[in-house]
Amino acid sequence: MFHQLYYILFYFICGLVTFVIFLSVTGKSTGIREQCANFLIAVFEWAASQAVDENEEDTPREDDENKDNGYPESTNEEELPPMPRKRRKISGDQPLISRQWSHAIENKLTSRPSESSLDGEEFQERSQKNSTVKVLVNDTIEFVTAGVESIIEDRVTNRFKAADLASWNFLSRNKDVYIYINWKLTLIWVLGIIIRYVFLFPVRLMLFVIAISLMLVSTAVIGLVPNPETRKKLNSTAMLMCFRIFSRAFSSIIRYHDKENKANGGGICVANHTSPIDVMILSCDNVYAMIGQKQGGFLGLLQRTLSRAEHHIWFERSEAKDRASVTKALQEHVNDPTKLPILIFPEGTCINNTSVMLFKKGSFEVASTIYPIAMRYDNRLGDAFWNSHITGYFLYLMSMMTSWAIICDVWYLPPVTRDEGESAIDFARRVKKMIAKKGGLIDLEWDGNLKRAFVSEKLKIEQKDAFYNYLTRTTSICTCKPPEEDEVSKWRHRDQDDELG
Repeated sequence: MFHQLYYILFYFICGLVTFVIFLSVTGKSTGIREQCANFLIAVFEWAASQAVDENEEDTPREDDENKDNGYPESTNEEELPPMPRKRRKISGDQPLISRQWSHAIENKLTSRPSESSLDGEEFQERSQKNSTVKVLVNDTIEFVTAGVESIIEDRVTNRFKAADLASWNFLSRNKDVYIYINWKLTLIWVLGIIIRYVFLFPVRLMLFVIAISLMLVSTAVIGLVPNPETRKKLNSTAMLMCFRIFSRAFSSIIRYHDKENKANGGGICVANHTSPIDVMILSCDNVYAMIGQKQGGFLGLLQRTLSRAEHHIWFERSEAKDRASVTKALQEHVNDPTKLPILIFPEGTCINNTSVMLFKKGSFEVASTIYPIAMRYDNRLGDAFWNSHITGYFLYLMSMMTSWAIICDVWYLPPVTRDEGESAIDFARRVKKMIAKKGGLIDLEWDGNLKRAFVSEKLKIEQKDAFYNYLTRTTSICTCKPPEEDEVSKWRHRDQDDELG
């Protein structure tokens, strides 16, 4: 009996895997994943309301507390209507504090009031009226309060850990401890474990192994083809097929928007970075050459495999000599229209998909035209963010394969050309702002490498520079001519690090 069930299950899984591979190769979809995702989201929302109701039932009423505390009951003959109970607001990105003073200080330091409405005499009179000491005294409380807010919760370090969920998605890794609410939610949680680990995981693991095997074999064979044009066509077909099978191993639901802006040949594509599977998400719709840091382990194996059939650029961040060679190789790649568009993540590290952080300027120095791509994950069915300080790459892949699904929206933005006289830094900031706006993400000017290092002296000097500029706009200090070459201007005009993200 058990042997028969085993064979039935085995043949069913093999048939399902074959069918999924067929859909992946042809680029088709039955729509079942989307329907299941909508059903699961509805279940999670219902479960969140159940949790709120249970908490409300456990909370004693105010009149019961009055009785227990010995307070007399109301003597009014007409009973007052019961106060409506407020449901607990559940938000996945709810900060601990409002940070109103931090935003106020930031606006002060970055905003530039219009001087066109004031003539020269009026502006000079206004500047002389506000002494530097007066402004410093008036702003002291705001600066101190903003500093305390940053100590409680800053805008940077919480971008390096997984974002909170709006409601629990019944994944055990999202709960530190098991909390019993009611038997219905417990039953759903147990059923979810059985579905994900007993039924979905074996199918996904088989798809993953097949995709890896196909990639290893196909790149080895394609690398032997002598004709460059034929090798390029074969590589494009093989990569699309392999990465689409990879995406089915995570039950990925990917929605591509504005495909007419997609880069077809040559050029540099830049995107915000959340996870190593960003490459997989984008490579299901287009074929790219890649640039990035050399990795070890399983991720290093993938890098070496990809390099067999196509030209990719891998480098060591710690090696200064690699920077010049990478810049030269990148320039040669961009100038060759026969090569694939190169995909770069200028942030240089994984961010939890709530914001876009500082873009390195290296790729914006090489190319005058950039193809921006905005990516936004929906973490309700599974969080794609990779915290490399906590989880290794293989365990990260296993967690992805035991999640419900990976949902991602991809927007291809129109190509952006560098303006005449625009610096690479300003060009990078302009592109970053466009990506953040399109993806609905927060635009931050902080370096993502703060995940691994302390705040550099250069960033401190930039803050001092911003404060000095604020004083020149609002106080009589603007009548004083600053030194032509002081410490601030030295740091301000010094080139940024040439690291490539």
